[in-house]
Amino acid sequence: MATPRKKKTSRVGSQQTNRYFHVLVSPLRLVKRTDPAAQEDQASKTRPGNAGGRRSTDGEAFELYDHWLALSPRERQVTYLTCLGYKNEQIAFEMGVSVGTVKSYLQHVFYKIGVRGKTELRLKFYNFDFERNPP
Repeated sequence: MATPRKKKTSRVGSQQTNRYFHVLVSPLRLVKRTDPAAQEDQASKTRPGNAGGRRSTDGEAFELYDHWLALSPRERQVTYLTCLGYKNEQIAFEMGVSVGTVKSYLQHVFYKIGVRGKTELRLKFYNFDFERNPP
């Protein structure tokens, strides 16, 4: 009789578990942005070798902004509160809806953004400027 196979774990050590812990411990931080032209001038002064092209993260930021605009106002509000670290019950109380409705909104958001859970959603919106794009 063959010995039963060992089940592989999805995580590789404690590093996988704690990989994004520093991001998720603190609530979402609001990013203060200045005039983009002034930022570009500052960047060109500090990095003379820069050819003036776009940064590699700009494409991701534009894609995330497009995803943000694709969300309904209620889905944006759920996304914002989720990124602040609220639990489903707290979001439901804040919005005046049931917990089931919040879960439904979250499922729609996960599908539209292309993530599988709240953790990935918070990581995706970590540097998103909610002051500039309110829910």
